[in-house]
Amino acid sequence: MKAELADLMISEQEIERLSGCDVGSIFIGGVFGGVYRTSVFQDPQRLMGFCLTEVAVFLLSCVFTLPLGLVTIRNTSSNIGPNAGMVPFLVVVIGSALLLVGAWNGYMAIRRSHFQRLMHLLDEIDRYHDVIQAIAVLDQLDSASGLPANQPSSLHNRAEVLEALRLTRDSLIASLMTERILRESRGLLARRQELLASIETNLTTVRALEMKHQANEYGQFLNDALEIGMRVQREMQQML
Repeated sequence: MKAELADLMISEQEIERLSGCDVGSIFIGGVFGGVYRTSVFQDPQRLMGFCLTEVAVFLLSCVFTLPLGLVTIRNTSSNIGPNAGMVPFLVVVIGSALLLVGAWNGYMAIRRSHFQRLMHLLDEIDRYHDVIQAIAVLDQLDSASGLPANQPSSLHNRAEVLEALRLTRDSLIASLMTERILRESRGLLARRQELLASIETNLTTVRALEMKHQANEYGQFLNDALEIGMRVQREMQQML
């Protein structure tokens, strides 16, 4: 990936700094104490990771409930026989572990509404990164075609697209800042009008670029950036 595209990426560290949360592809705020992202159910790979996490939490819960099961088997064996307590032992351990996993999922379901806006913004950042990756692939195809260094790339209007992506990046960062302040303060944001005005200005500029170049191969990239910006603007208006 070229440096100009790499600079447009929003790193995971920057997202965590702006949002104030540990952010991953599956969880926000970590496995324990955090919540799972709703978008995991739309991606088979992330859904598989979430299911494996559920299994790991269940096994860990079984380890924690072993002492309770040992107490059960000890009491049962002393009254009935040495081997008669195995079934109660499994029932207690597995049942208790399932209750713990259920409580963990219930806790995440309750807290998920607290991070709903952040989840939407993270999904928009994922789409934004997909656009950058698509441009990087086209750059690689140009390099593989052996074009001379002084010959213009087949990707026309590159500067306009990069500017649109930069404006979209600024809007996403402003939205992350706004969401964090609203989430943490639960009150009015002192700079809300300034940040919202910045997003609206960026969106207007991207829309103008998209109208100017909608007939060429970069039109789709500009349109993607515009759609992301419009969704971010709607999220901001709902938050404020």
